Amino acid sequence: MSADLVAPDINRIHFVPGTTGPTIVGADGVWLLTADGRRILDGAGGAIVSNIGHGRSEVAEAVRDALDGGGYVIPIWPTPHRERLHDLLVDRWLPAGMGHVFFTSGGSESADSAIRLARAYHVACGRPERWKVVGRHPSYHGLTLGALALGSHRNRRAGFEPILPAFPHVPWDDAAALEALIEAEGADSIAAFVFEPITGAAGGCLVPTDDYWRRVSELCRRHDILLIADEVMTGFGRTGRRWGHQHFPIEPDVIFGGKGLGGGYVPIGMVAATDTIVEALRGSGFMFFTFTGGDAMCAGAAAVLDIVEREHLVERSAAMGDVLAARLDDALGSHPAVVEIRGRGLFRGVELRPSGGSLAQAVVAEALARDLWVYPAGSGPPVSDAVMLGPAFTIADVEVDALVERLTAAIDAAATRA
Repeated sequence: MSADLVAPDINRIHFVPGTTGPTIVGADGVWLLTADGRRILDGAGGAIVSNIGHGRSEVAEAVRDALDGGGYVIPIWPTPHRERLHDLLVDRWLPAGMGHVFFTSGGSESADSAIRLARAYHVACGRPERWKVVGRHPSYHGLTLGALALGSHRNRRAGFEPILPAFPHVPWDDAAALEALIEAEGADSIAAFVFEPITGAAGGCLVPTDDYWRRVSELCRRHDILLIADEVMTGFGRTGRRWGHQHFPIEPDVIFGGKGLGGGYVPIGMVAATDTIVEALRGSGFMFFTFTGGDAMCAGAAAVLDIVEREHLVERSAAMGDVLAARLDDALGSHPAVVEIRGRGLFRGVELRPSGGSLAQAVVAEALARDLWVYPAGSGPPVSDAVMLGPAFTIADVEVDALVERLTAAIDAAATRA
């Protein structure tokens, strides 16, 4: 049977439970428990989401207590849990000078909000001609129409191109291409440049050089183009630092995130901006989503961040990321089906050698047959096939060994069949 028939296609839409994978009835630490008694090692934290591990009752209790205390409150009104999460982010997580946070229900809403924010900022500053938001290739920022237009994920954009805004794109590692684009389009038409510090789903953890970031930063500063960091996957300790951009010489004007903020327990995202940007927008009526900053969601997210801080999980992500990288290199560094192993912290990508078929999907299927979940990545050239690893920061040494052993066996089996 061909690889495309046995591999679970996570990009398809299914409304019937259980049609794309095993039925999960529980979870503990880095393990998913199925209805038929299997224990699946969650080597990707779901979709690079789980950071504190599964089964944390403290988060459930925080959400329950918040729900007991009330119901829906319109997002522009403060509540204790909204205020606590806001202050926790501003005081202990965000870079200095970012004193304002806008909450969303997840990463796609955060990306779309950042696009709106960039446009609103330039309009407020008397520059209404600036509307273009420059993305990179490859990249992925979410499934709203604005986020799809900003990203370049071929499979996820397919069929929607006629209704997407015409945002320009430049190669992920070519600062000269960005300079040429600015000259060709005109700096006075460009509102922002959006980047993943380390490219996720579309590129399998591509890591640009420091020199690239220095040149990009200088270009955008010179032309008053906002620098917007997509930290949905890379934020909240995933790369071994609080934010992925902190590995590189670049300081964003706007940061948006999701995934790790709720740790997989609550649907929540955020957008943070410098005080300068927010002051320019004061009184402009930046519109909220209905479930922006739901009280119980904020309570759950604050509990997640409390655990990350109390257990020093950002530092653990860095340390266990080094362990994972070393063991991947030992097992797969010279594997004929592997092009490169890359990433930071517990955010690692294994690029696979193109085989004329979907090797990544075949590896995912073979891994799942061995009770391991890894995340497929790649969206056509320059990265067609890769898998990503992003386990919870609580993963133990013996579990890292099991992850690498099962992944190696899965790649061997998939490559043999290719």
